[in-house]
Amino acid sequence: MGKWLPGISRSSQQRIQRRLSRLGTRMGAAPRPEFRADLRERLMNTPRENSLPAEEVPAPRRPPTHRRPPARRRPRLPLFPQILSMGLVTVMVAAGMATYESVPGDTLYPLKRAAENTLLEMSADDAERADRELRSASVRAREVEQLLGSAARGGSLVGETLKEMEDTTRSAITSLTRVQRRDAATRGTIRRFVQEQRNQIEGMLPKMDEEDQRRASGYLNYIEGLTAPG
Repeated sequence: MGKWLPGISRSSQQRIQRRLSRLGTRMGAAPRPEFRADLRERLMNTPRENSLPAEEVPAPRRPPTHRRPPARRRPRLPLFPQILSMGLVTVMVAAGMATYESVPGDTLYPLKRAAENTLLEMSADDAERADRELRSASVRAREVEQLLGSAARGGSLVGETLKEMEDTTRSAITSLTRVQRRDAATRGTIRRFVQEQRNQIEGMLPKMDEEDQRRASGYLNYIEGLTAPG
């Protein structure tokens, strides 16, 4: 205030200074007590954000997080295909058993013979082929026994099965002769085969007609000669 104000004369400035001095003397250096009390009351009644209860204070916003979409579960197979698969397996097993138990004249019997012929063709050598043919001859003997026990399936089927049994046995013996397998193991196998065939066929002779008996007797004479020392 000691400097001269631009645009105002020096005498005017001196008068303003004297008035301000008298005004300051009247007001005093400190604010009045009434003013301070009023200011304090206003400050105490002013609401503050920090004075809110904890449950009313708004929670800070978190930035949005990107969640991965849930992995898709593989759809479970419907129940119907599973049941169908189990049914097909059951049918196949039942068909296989029925084929194995079939006899001449049955619908599935050609499949049984086709399977036997396939195994014969897959034989590695004559010795293996002979072993399989001996087993096939034993199967033919059991089929003859089943045919004789059934009144509906007999007649010419018995004679045809006896002939196939004899042909299969002769083929097996020929294969063994070709490879000259006349060792102790081979002789034991032939001896057991002859014993089994003889017991089966002799028990079936009373049930056969005259022609089938003649064929069966000729077969028995043939296999008896297989065990003769040579």
